[in-house]
Parts: sequence; C-alpha cells; structure tokens
Amino acid sequence: MASTKQQITFFLSAALILTFTQTGFAQTSTTNLGQLSCLLEPSKSSDLSSEVPGIIRELKVQRGDTVKKGQVLMSLNSDVEQATLETARARLNFAVRKLQRNEALYKDKLISDHEQDELLTEKRLAMLQAEEALVRLHQREVRSPFSGVITDVVKEPGEYIDDSHFLQVVSLDPLHAQVIFQAELYGKIKKDTPVTLFTQGSEQGFTGRVKTLDPVIDAASDTFGITVEINNDQQQLIAGSRCRIEISGLSESIQ
Repeated sequence: MASTKQQITFFLSAALILTFTQTGFAQTSTTNLGQLSCLLEPSKSSDLSSEVPGIIRELKVQRGDTVKKGQVLMSLNSDVEQATLETARARLNFAVRKLQRNEALYKDKLISDHEQDELLTEKRLAMLQAEEALVRLHQREVRSPFSGVITDVVKEPGEYIDDSHFLQVVSLDPLHAQVIFQAELYGKIKKDTPVTLFTQGSEQGFTGRVKTLDPVIDAASDTFGITVEINNDQQQLIAGSRCRIEISGLSESIQ
C-alpha cells in the first residue's frame, strides 16, 4: 500500500513539474518575442510659463478646452507697456514728419549732410524704440505653442505669476505609443515600418508607423524602446491607455 501511494505521489509531482516547465517555457518564449509594455501618450506636452512676471489680467482657457497654435491663452496687466508703446509711436511719427519737412531743404543744400544724418538717425532710433515697446507688450501674453488640449491650469485671474509653470497643453493628434521590447528583436524593427495598434480590451485596430527607435540597447534591462505614431484626428484614442501593437514584416504578431 505504501509503495502504491509513493508511486501515485511521484507521478503527480512529475506531472506538475512538467506542466510548470511547459507553461514557464511558453510564457518566456512569448515574452521574449513580444513587447514588454505599450502606453499611449500625447505626441507633445508643454508646461507653459510667462516670459515676464506679473498679475494675470485675463485667463482665456480652462481645463479641457481645445486650443489652436498661436491662440492667446493668458494676458497680464499691461497698462504701463501699452502707454510706453503709444509714446514710442508718437516719437516715431514726429521723427518721420520732421524728416519729411526737411527733405526739400536738404535737396536745396540748405541743411548739411550732418544735419540730415541726425534726422535719419532720430527716425531710426524712434522706430527701434517702438519695436522694443511692442515686443515688451507681447511678452505680457502667453500663446499656445501648438494645437492641442488644456490639461492643467493652476492659476486664476488676479494671481501673481513668474517663470514657474501655470498651465499645461498637450497635443492629442497624433498620439505616440512608447513600446519596450526585449533586445533580441533589435534590428528586426525599422523606422517607418507600418504598425497596427489595439487598445486594451478592444479589437479595433488603428494604423500608424514606427517614428523612432532607441539607438542603443539598455544594458541593465536588456531592452530597447520604440515610439509609434498613431493618427488620432477623430479623437477615438485616449492618452494614457494601455495598448498592444502588431508590426508588419515580423513572423508573428507582437503582443
């Protein structure tokens, strides 16, 4: 009886070991041939700050708003800068009129070359002062560097801001997927290779391409990364989603 129990125990143990070994091998094989991670991210992200410190006069956007490249997002109090610009323009207009009034005198040799040069220099300096005043006025505004969506606003009108960030804008079209692979696939994936991306829990595929590849393999993890670019003009994909990809040209889908 004892011998029979020992035989049964031996066969059960052997079966469990065999099952574990086969499962472990299959998992290892799949992992070695596939991606280790995939995450959708905005293709651009910018934490905006102000070129100059000041008090917020108007905040034109809120979290979730869609913005266009060059759109004014925030403006500071700028009464002093506006007055400076108007003064500089008045000086420029005066210098232009003064030069025009003396053109006939210069042609008739009634004023010297030196006096004419002073008039031209006065006009030039007034023009530069007006341009400088306009630049300083524009520094009181913050514009979007690209088209995208506002994801964070940490200041309100009336608050003081400096060079620390107060607003974040991200681009959701296209999206980027950061994908990590094991080193044995290095060289098998090429730049601009077509890919199909699937978000977690969905079988709907989205076409894209390999945008960049890491130039070196990370020695510590024995992995390398690629960046996949996916068109998202219909806003069907959500940044932050986990994903998987299939890459054309490989012997099997990578997932």
